[in-house]
Amino acid sequence: MLTLGDDWQFEIEADQSNVWLNPKGLWGLKVSCRATEVKTIGGLPETFSPTLNIEGLRFDGDDWRELVGVEIQQDGAWRGDGDPEAILYVETTGDIYESSLRVVDVAGTHLIVELDAIGDVFVDDDHDTNVPLKLRAKIPFEGVRFRFRAEGAASLDPARKAAELLAKTYSLDGFGEPEITKIKPGTFSALFPPAVRTDVESGEQSISAEVAGLRKSATELLNAFVKQEWLELEDGGVESLVPDFVDVMAIPDRGAVRAERIAEWFMERDEVVDLHCTDEDLGAVLDKWW
Repeated sequence: MLTLGDDWQFEIEADQSNVWLNPKGLWGLKVSCRATEVKTIGGLPETFSPTLNIEGLRFDGDDWRELVGVEIQQDGAWRGDGDPEAILYVETTGDIYESSLRVVDVAGTHLIVELDAIGDVFVDDDHDTNVPLKLRAKIPFEGVRFRFRAEGAASLDPARKAAELLAKTYSLDGFGEPEITKIKPGTFSALFPPAVRTDVESGEQSISAEVAGLRKSATELLNAFVKQEWLELEDGGVESLVPDFVDVMAIPDRGAVRAERIAEWFMERDEVVDLHCTDEDLGAVLDKWW
């Protein structure tokens, strides 16, 4: 949730937000909020979908999960030009300052981020300058994405070349198999997704890259159902549903039979408030995307 002032609250669009890390040891985050109607001075309603971007932060660890525990204090505004940059956009671009940014926990491939700051919003007298800003959000970590050159023999195995480049900065144990795209002869892009590891103290085993990929797809599909207003969930419901949703989708049936089974499964879950779609619509989407 992003809170501006004493009265404006915006839910986070998880599928449009991310924490990123680049191969040179810099990281940042992008937070996009759901369009929400709020009241301005005089009681006039306005609809805003704020975005927050922070980039250029330095990371000295070799595993992305070492971001947990990072805390950054900033007195003045972050404005770039070689230093970290932060931009808050509501109706126009504004600075944030007097900031405390913390990464407090990891949940699967998500990081729990907290931010307390003062922001410039420029809407009305209550939401103009010196507006208190609070962020409490579970944000997906997208992994490490970069372009690279692989010529000659290296072009025959670009994934290996990409891994060698990534290993210069980070431990490969923190990432799954890379997604490699050929841009043009000799030039490729790589996306190393985060590996999923449960709490070591729990005694659970690491999750395979295949399961991590399925859970990522499940998260995207469930978020789409919520955004389409087909599925009404309690807060945090998507993350809670994902592991069992992957399992229930593994049963080999399709069409109306699967749609009816999945609909019944949704309504049995405590996280689900209501389901607002027909079996026909649900079946068509499931058959197309899973």
